[in-house]
Amino acid sequence: MNTNWKLVLWGTALLLLAMGAWLLYLHHSAEGQATAVDSAGVPPLRILITDPLSSALCYASAGNLARRDYSPLSTYLGNRIKRPVQIDCARSLPDALQSKPGQIDLIVGKASAVQAEAAQANMDIRPLVRLTDGEGRTDLAGLFIVRKNDPARTIKDLTNYRILLGPACDDERYSAAIAALAEHGVTPVPPLRMTPSNTAAALAVVEGAADAAIISGYAAPLVDGCDGVDKGALRVIGRTAPVPFITVFGAAQMTRATERRIVDGLLGIADDPQLLKALDSKAGFVELQTQPQVQDCPPVQPDAAPWTDWRGANRAAISRHVPDHLPSRVNFLWRRGLTGVGLSGVVATRQYVIVADKAERNDRDIWRCLDADTGQEVWTIAYATPTKMEFTNAPRATPVIHDGLVYLLGAFGDLHCVDLRDSRILWRRNIVKDFGAELATWGMSSTPLVVDDKLIVNPGAKDASLVALDLNTGEVLWKTPGEPAAYASLILGTFGGLRQIVGYDAVSLGGWDPNTGQRLWELLPPVKGDFNVVTPINVDGRVLLSTKNNGTRLYGFADDGRILSTPLAWNPSLTPDTSTPVAVNGLVFGCSEGLFCLDLGRDLKTLYGVIEDAAFKHHAAFIAGNNRVLALSVEGELVLLQASRNSFTPISRLRLFKDAEVWSHPALVGDRLYVRSMTEVCCILLNGS
Repeated sequence: MNTNWKLVLWGTALLLLAMGAWLLYLHHSAEGQATAVDSAGVPPLRILITDPLSSALCYASAGNLARRDYSPLSTYLGNRIKRPVQIDCARSLPDALQSKPGQIDLIVGKASAVQAEAAQANMDIRPLVRLTDGEGRTDLAGLFIVRKNDPARTIKDLTNYRILLGPACDDERYSAAIAALAEHGVTPVPPLRMTPSNTAAALAVVEGAADAAIISGYAAPLVDGCDGVDKGALRVIGRTAPVPFITVFGAAQMTRATERRIVDGLLGIADDPQLLKALDSKAGFVELQTQPQVQDCPPVQPDAAPWTDWRGANRAAISRHVPDHLPSRVNFLWRRGLTGVGLSGVVATRQYVIVADKAERNDRDIWRCLDADTGQEVWTIAYATPTKMEFTNAPRATPVIHDGLVYLLGAFGDLHCVDLRDSRILWRRNIVKDFGAELATWGMSSTPLVVDDKLIVNPGAKDASLVALDLNTGEVLWKTPGEPAAYASLILGTFGGLRQIVGYDAVSLGGWDPNTGQRLWELLPPVKGDFNVVTPINVDGRVLLSTKNNGTRLYGFADDGRILSTPLAWNPSLTPDTSTPVAVNGLVFGCSEGLFCLDLGRDLKTLYGVIEDAAFKHHAAFIAGNNRVLALSVEGELVLLQASRNSFTPISRLRLFKDAEVWSHPALVGDRLYVRSMTEVCCILLNGS
């Protein structure tokens, strides 16, 4: 073979090797590149990796913590879904959107951080699957650390310690840490101090700038012996409850069919040893599961009715589970601290508890779904909010659970319909902006009302005072003109033989046809100026009203369903600002500068009043049943009293909190009372001794 032919053959071989290398590169695309998949014209599926243990994101000092190589995922998943896949890495969602603007389809990162960042970016996402670690776990705990020679041995010993928390977006270092402290009776010394860095937190403890700190569980090997922290200088004295760790979130624009293909593809990684090794994972990605139940958790009573609306079933605050006595001491099944104040009522089923929360800087609403047995977080929904509103900017309206969906309304009009089990946002809208309404001074406070296939809201716009939305889509079914919104919640009932919605606008009481929205009647108060906060009560087809300027009145109806303008009875003494009374056994119990008991059968005559009792000085939430009334005061005291017409007859009393106010209405499910104070939410067992 002559030299020329040898050169040709060698050149051809080199060309083939180069082409092979190029094809291999395309097949095993590195992070930040699109996979070569035979899908011409199809835009790549863009995956953002923010996992702090990604090899592309960890700092050099992370050592063997940087164990996860996501680059092979693009080829694998692209082949499974028959679509190009592009993987980008960034330390946060805002960083990614700034450096590479455009649509992001999947985000893989720490669950709490991704949710917080998506809320700030006004991006709807939902969790799809979670990544198992090398031991098969999908969760993460925060670790409480102190100096090696510190006398503290458990979390309970941290009273009066200067405790350094993590940022609010790190659940294991913030909300879960606050929950753990609350569970052990420890209140952090104000003001709350935070640092985003695990290493900085450890160094602050070593140098004495903090007495204790919470670090992420995954970072423990990193801070021990690194960056000025001598090996063995710190000691772990406790851990938080586990929270979800690396989670794959899908963006709202993704179709359900595409989502299912992606999930199936990710689940298949469990059968690929090479990918499992690259991701440092024992079982790959797994489908979402709710938190496991505690084995020794007292079971919910079999006949326990759920508490899924404002004031429970029919908004009447009546329950067959009102106990015959209160335990002699507070028996917490669980308690967890929250990151912001709250006014919205609590709702609960036998499996889930929904509670409203706020980000620490008051710039986000956070709705938390908790496991009813453990208080552990199942999911959260968060979105950005303006920061200013009188009496805090926390949600006022109570969540509503109906047919597996939960409806969440914030103070600024943000309304979300969420799948209760998997946190998928089915639809959302802003009822103030969408209908051109003017936001009320104290925000949207009226709890949405479920009527048949409709969700009734009251934006208070000129041409949309009340609006009916489709429960499943959020589409407008009808809207009716009228006055600005009031703060009280609406009720549904049959009055004068006619089924109708009854409630307030800013200036009057009204009735509306639930099928068409037509206003049926209007009742102007004798004295103007009521804020219309207190919910009307259906009393056997009559309506009971209580307001600051007009006292408590009982109205009847004509046969055509219109209200009679002259009240059947009137009592000038019970004049609540915010506390809705309860009607039971022909009696009305209410709170306005004291407890009052009125006689429904005798022209609302005052049977007795208790002015000097501190529990009823400002506001109280009432639940009645079994000839008894359970009252929860602002000061956090439970008072159980006999529904007596003769005299104030307290059966037992129980102080729940020492220095925390309670403005949220509790939820009673069987013998469990779910209570939200301004700093925490807890489950109290009422059947103890």
